[in-house]
Amino acid sequence: MSPDEELSHLSDEEYLIFRAKEQQKKDPCAAKCWMITAQALFPKNFGIQFEVYQIEKAAKNVKEAAKCLGVLLREFAPEPVLWREVDTIMSALRQSTPDSQTSFLTYLFNMLPKDVQLAMVLSAAERSQDTMTRCRLMLLLTTTFPETTAHHGLQLVESLLAAEKHCPGPLNPFRRMLVCDLLPRLLQTHGLEVRPKTLYSLLSRAIEFYVAYVTTPPKIMQGVLDGDAKIDDPWQQLFIVVQLIGWNLGWDLASGFQSTSNREVILQKIQSFVEGGARLGGPKGEGGEDVREVLYTTLTIFLHALMDYTKRLYPDFNQENNASTSTPLTLVEAFIFPECEREESVIVPPKRSRSSLDEDPTIPIITVSRPTPVGQAVTPVSGPVVGLSVTAPGGIAAGGLSQALTTAIKCWDLLNSYEQLRAEFVRLLESLGTDRWWWLRVFTVDVLIYQGRLAEAALELRHTLGHPVHQLPTTFISTNLKLASVLYALNNLSGAAEAVLEVVGQLPGWVGVGGLAGDLCVSAASNRRHLHVLALTRPQCLQFATTLLIHALRQRIIVDRHMDDLCIGHLITLLQYEWPKYMSTFEEILQIIRKQGGFSYPLFYNYITTPDILEEFMFLATKEGGNLQMDIIPINHNTKQQRTISTRGVDRDLKHDFKMGMKKLMLRSSEPIEGTIITFLTREGTLVHQNLM
Repeated sequence: MSPDEELSHLSDEEYLIFRAKEQQKKDPCAAKCWMITAQALFPKNFGIQFEVYQIEKAAKNVKEAAKCLGVLLREFAPEPVLWREVDTIMSALRQSTPDSQTSFLTYLFNMLPKDVQLAMVLSAAERSQDTMTRCRLMLLLTTTFPETTAHHGLQLVESLLAAEKHCPGPLNPFRRMLVCDLLPRLLQTHGLEVRPKTLYSLLSRAIEFYVAYVTTPPKIMQGVLDGDAKIDDPWQQLFIVVQLIGWNLGWDLASGFQSTSNREVILQKIQSFVEGGARLGGPKGEGGEDVREVLYTTLTIFLHALMDYTKRLYPDFNQENNASTSTPLTLVEAFIFPECEREESVIVPPKRSRSSLDEDPTIPIITVSRPTPVGQAVTPVSGPVVGLSVTAPGGIAAGGLSQALTTAIKCWDLLNSYEQLRAEFVRLLESLGTDRWWWLRVFTVDVLIYQGRLAEAALELRHTLGHPVHQLPTTFISTNLKLASVLYALNNLSGAAEAVLEVVGQLPGWVGVGGLAGDLCVSAASNRRHLHVLALTRPQCLQFATTLLIHALRQRIIVDRHMDDLCIGHLITLLQYEWPKYMSTFEEILQIIRKQGGFSYPLFYNYITTPDILEEFMFLATKEGGNLQMDIIPINHNTKQQRTISTRGVDRDLKHDFKMGMKKLMLRSSEPIEGTIITFLTREGTLVHQNLM
């Protein structure tokens, strides 16, 4: 069969297209001639016109290709093949990282007349059967043709709201498109007419989305958000949405939301607005015109400060890997000089120009631990302590954490101060799913501690210990540390000791290294309160436990006059952990022992290894030291009945045995004191607790 016979089944139009394609690679000019002829003979044939377009596109003749595409769109709009090509171009326009092919198609689209571009995008959106694709095309329309935003943007809002009804939560691609892509553009449109109720709803949805985003682990988000799940600086984007919606509603308070760094300045403006007579409603719900302005602006500041505080307490918050790389922190009631000894390590708050702050006992001093980072040298227990103290209003603190806490508390108090405001605040918190926020429970307890509502804090902490739901591995230790500190401040020494001994029971297997806190005790007026943000490392947890027990035992002995030898011995044992920090307390104890004429402590030989302490007791047993009776060193007699050596009225051999026993203890002075104290509190904790009951 001849070649012409093989082509005999083709129509005239198909024959001309075949010849053009045949010549395309061998002789492009000949191919073009074939198509010019075909166009002249069959000007209304879609196949020929589309092939001309394909040839021009393949040759990268963007101007001619755009001209051909315009003709196709005008003359052959119903053709399915044409709209498949249009879909390809639309897809290229939406690419954030285009390749050479998509770049050419974008250039091709831009060469079309504006009216053709508009009609092309709008028709592609209307024809799309996929909801997400249709919404993306409508978004592209508002991006490419800003003049259409007021009309088509509002239509897109309705489409996105309808589409997300089928999604289980705020983290979905439709909500992301609404709040991240559409609202910032739509809300800047002049002449936009949107009902206030709709704007409030959009603002609520934006807050829900961004809060869900910053509180959800990245791995989970990858499964619920299309494409790249990462959003750059989500808080800044939320602040911009608040500013734009506020601008559309005529809010004066919206002007400060250009940047998250303005957080405290915005809060001051809100406070001034409220104090200046903001209409926040009466007892019967009347006169609440300013409720929503104060509500949404304060809520945004509160959520930002709350998450800032949470991230500073828990640096690994929402990290993908389970292996902790940073040390979590917890807020506890700490100690004020002169209740504890004024040693070199006691922090003295610097003088401030605003003396009123110093005179206000309701404003606590806040200090923050700085745990030693992983990989750095650990400060020895016997060496200088490690801590961070920076001047800040309301106390000495690591400024960022203290500021985040106080800002969140001010917002919390404001939002709960007015009936209408509080009702709306509670409603919004429920919509955010805060019943699952363990960090909000941490914050509400910290609010009670900060405000000195310690009895309420103790009830909440006991409730947390009794209901271990949605808790972190650190929850048991941090909750008991808080509870111990609160009960001690309430002078419940027995309860404080019980809670702190629960912490010690967890320390042998607790991972965590670093130095000690240098500011568990600060020098201040007796009517001031001191809060400390403690690093949940083994050294600092043990440091807090020993510090609390030292103060409690000292109170029993010095203040309550309970001068039991066992109680005194427990105190001396604990003084070793940060020796010589509590040297003055030790001197007080020695005075009591001298007055009593002796000292008996069966546990002395098991736990006392500090050379300075051993030397003092050796001196007390000498003639120069008063020849006191020291029943502290065990000895085995020939009867194999064990007892402690008494240094009064005994022969020279027993005195020699006493000295040898003390020398053996001296040889143990290099043993890690941390392990000794943990062992002591683990084995003898019940005895310590009994002395504080």
